[in-house]
Amino acid sequence: MEPRSNSWVKHFVVVRRPYVFIYNNDKDPVERGVLNLSTAQVEYSEDQQAMLKTPNTFAVCTKHRGILLQANNDKDMNDWLYAFNPLLAGTIRSKLARRRSGLLKN
Repeated sequence: MEPRSNSWVKHFVVVRRPYVFIYNNDKDPVERGVLNLSTAQVEYSEDQQAMLKTPNTFAVCTKHRGILLQANNDKDMNDWLYAFNPLLAGTIRSKLARRRSGLLKN
């Protein structure tokens, strides 16, 4: 989400831990943004998604900025979360699996 316009803009993102490079498209020769994941906080919240009325979103917050990202679908979001923060992605996957199995048992 672009901060000035509050509209969604598609970007090309490359994760080379501990960095995330943001480009305007896959042919863009210049990085338009760089995040250091070792000093960033990756945040995922179902409540935030409900409040925004926007599925498959998560945030990356650094000392200097916060970025709200949206994946195309659940699988892509889990893949991105795993690339950004494997521990968080595993925790979310486990929580969702427990919730689903609980729903199936009832």
